[in-house]
Amino acid sequence: MLRQTAVVTVLCLGAAMGCQRKAKPELTAVPPPVDPVSVQGYDAQPAAAPQPVAWDAQPGYAAPAPAPIAMPPSQTTYTVQKGDSLWKIATRHYGNGNRWPDIVAANPGLVPEKMPVGKTIILP
Repeated sequence: MLRQTAVVTVLCLGAAMGCQRKAKPELTAVPPPVDPVSVQGYDAQPAAAPQPVAWDAQPGYAAPAPAPIAMPPSQTTYTVQKGDSLWKIATRHYGNGNRWPDIVAANPGLVPEKMPVGKTIILP
C-alpha cells in the first residue's frame, strides 16, 4: 500500500508542477541546391576546346635579348677567396657575422657549405 501511495504522490506532484515533455522543434525542409544547367531559360553552350596560338613571327626573326638586370646601387659584389665562409664575409663587410642569412637571401641557390673559390656573390 505504501508503494502505491508513493507512486500516486509522485504523479500528482509532477502534474501539479506542470511537468511536461518538451516539444521538439519543427524541422523545415531545406530546398535542394540549384544546378545552373537545369535552370529554365539557361542557354549556355558547352565551352569550345582551346585553339592553338599561332606564332606570327617572320622567318629568320630572332627575339630580342632580355635586358640585363641592373643591381641597385646599395649592393656590391664579392669574389669568394680560399678559406672564406659566409660568417667571415658578413663579419668583414657588415661588422656582424650574424648577418650571413642576408647574403644567402640575396644569392638564390647559394649553398653555405659549398662556396667555390672564385664565385662572385652579391652583398646586399
